[in-house]
Amino acid sequence: MIKKTIFLVFIFLVSSLAGCIAEEQSIIKEEIIESSVPERISFTSPIMGDENNSNLDLHEYVSNNSVLLIWVAANCKGCHDWTDVFAEEVNNGNISNNSILSIHRYAAFESPSSIENVYGKNATNPVSWPLLLPTENTQLFDLDTGLESEYSIYDAFGNPSTPTLQIMDSTGKLTWTSKTYWATEELVEEIKGLLE
Repeated sequence: MIKKTIFLVFIFLVSSLAGCIAEEQSIIKEEIIESSVPERISFTSPIMGDENNSNLDLHEYVSNNSVLLIWVAANCKGCHDWTDVFAEEVNNGNISNNSILSIHRYAAFESPSSIENVYGKNATNPVSWPLLLPTENTQLFDLDTGLESEYSIYDAFGNPSTPTLQIMDSTGKLTWTSKTYWATEELVEEIKGLLE
């Protein structure tokens, strides 16, 4: 009889605690949903090779049309390949120079001079469009609230590896992403179509 009573008390205690665990889990899920990355984003950053040391405002740059963002690194061969392909597209008049923007990805590991040695005017893979040099501490802005975001630019852009290609529309929203390492004719044509 004592075993039966202990068993019933044990069942009663276990069943009364079950709801507490589930309630905590739902609160955690709600907090995650509420703190998601902003949908429309921007930041300002120094421009490679700019003697005036001015900053480019990403939202202002994309405000007239969608822009291809190419996340690059100095020693990334895929980045060099994509840069050369789009430089040729710009030279052939197939893409506007103001429809492309490169962004240095690894400021913690590579200096601005190492980037300029690869992508600068007299470099092996020169860009004719702006190349931004953000740092780990570059402030991200939520364009829907107009306030600074708690997220880093890397988190907000999906922690891009190199090369990562993204298209941002004129409202500051990312609409397309590819992490294809080597340039392909099919992707170039798809990107050109998306930029039109």
